[in-house]
Amino acid sequence: MRMTLRLLAFAGAAAASLALASGALATQRLIVSASTIQVTEDKSDAAPLKITIYIATGFSATLGQAAGTQIGTVHADLQALLISADAIIPADGTVLTADPSSAPLMASATQCTGSAAHAAVWLLHVMVSGQTIDVPVYLDPTSGAEAALGVAKLQLCLSDPYENAGAARAPFGVKLLNAKLTLNSGIINAPAAAGSYLFRTIITPWNTAAPAPDAAHTIEAQSIVSIPASLSLKATVKTIRHKKGKKTTVKNSVLLSGKLLENLQGVAGAKVDIFAGGKKRGSRTTTRFRSRSAISARK
Repeated sequence: MRMTLRLLAFAGAAAASLALASGALATQRLIVSASTIQVTEDKSDAAPLKITIYIATGFSATLGQAAGTQIGTVHADLQALLISADAIIPADGTVLTADPSSAPLMASATQCTGSAAHAAVWLLHVMVSGQTIDVPVYLDPTSGAEAALGVAKLQLCLSDPYENAGAARAPFGVKLLNAKLTLNSGIINAPAAAGSYLFRTIITPWNTAAPAPDAAHTIEAQSIVSIPASLSLKATVKTIRHKKGKKTTVKNSVLLSGKLLENLQGVAGAKVDIFAGGKKRGSRTTTRFRSRSAISARK
């Protein structure tokens, strides 16, 4: 029997995630891997108004695609406050390029970022409870003092989900809990040099008591991407034959072992899912072993 195994490492190239807010630990998180950028928060956190993500220095972005080009996919989980604090609505869609000179986009850009002109605009084109929503993401290279935060930045703004927003309230009072962008190969390009690279996100929440930004509770979350990253797997098959009379019973077991490396160092505590035949067969968490991270699972 031939079995194909596929491994998914949760950590990928994202070795660490840190959130800072007014000197205290916050629950917002930034998770970055080779092709994904993800921002999450807890249900108890204030709704984000503006999210700015800084691409680590050393990385590069490929821009200039024709408007309407699909460059990735997006998944989001939304908390529908108008229904219940426990009502979570999933939303899936595509990441499309847009014309940054479009008058409507320039108007929304000014409202979100304070500037109408941007190097590129992406649209998070998602379906939410039967409604199509386009959320613009504005991309620009950094300059001046801001260059210390990263080589480029992505900015997006979200509607106020709280009741005091009145007619401007987000549909269903939706508040973003999780947004994951999976970009096509070649959109965000990793550097060739080995090392650890710092991504940052700065999030300003809505004021829960008034339809205004809550600048005092702006937070920063960080994710460290270590390069190069590699994941290896070895399978050892053990066969036991048991003969009873003229009948022989054969039982096979497979021991899987492997290594997860980032920046040539083992990564401990990374979750690895094991798939075979299109189905998840189990998961393991890597452990440190002689400067390497070990994966071991018996099936």
